[in-house]
Amino acid sequence: MNERSGIMLALLAAGQSRRFGEQDKLCALLGGRMLGLHAAETAAEMPFSQKLVISSPDHPCSAQWTALGFQVIANEDAAKGQATSVRLAATHAIEAGAKALCIMLADMPFVTPDHIGKLIEGFAQAGSTRTVASGRNGQTMPPAIFPSGSLERLIGLTGDSGARKLLGDALLTTGGDQLLMDIDTPEDLAEANRNFRQIN
Repeated sequence: MNERSGIMLALLAAGQSRRFGEQDKLCALLGGRMLGLHAAETAAEMPFSQKLVISSPDHPCSAQWTALGFQVIANEDAAKGQATSVRLAATHAIEAGAKALCIMLADMPFVTPDHIGKLIEGFAQAGSTRTVASGRNGQTMPPAIFPSGSLERLIGLTGDSGARKLLGDALLTTGGDQLLMDIDTPEDLAEANRNFRQIN
């Protein structure tokens, strides 16, 4: 994939961390670095046409995200659910004339460039008109790439389920439990740190 691919990336990082406790989970340490930086560092290696982070205002990771080449978009309505971040991302993609929008979650630290590359390849093979998504044990999830024809549907989303309700007919790129692990609780983070030590 090159810069002319027209695929915009949106890393969603405005969640409320309700299951994690009082701490913003993206500021918790995984392998000595803030959790919110891991997926961003992976995505920064991929030459998307534009890279956004949809974040809560004044997030502690903002300076590092900017240094990685992301435009940080503050979501003032983050408390109303993940759909607010998806709508912001889709709006920016439409305004930029993007061919597609890749949505990633900032709390999925083990997604690899290889997996993202497979999603992009699958999207191209489908003629850039079908949604492609990640799949784990029969569950469909981000990262996912939505074609331009789906962006208006993303703008219509509400609640906290994000874009998952639009992934029912997506082409799937499968991944293992660790690769597609998301961090929701302190116990998840402890497991992630154990996994991190094993692979590094």
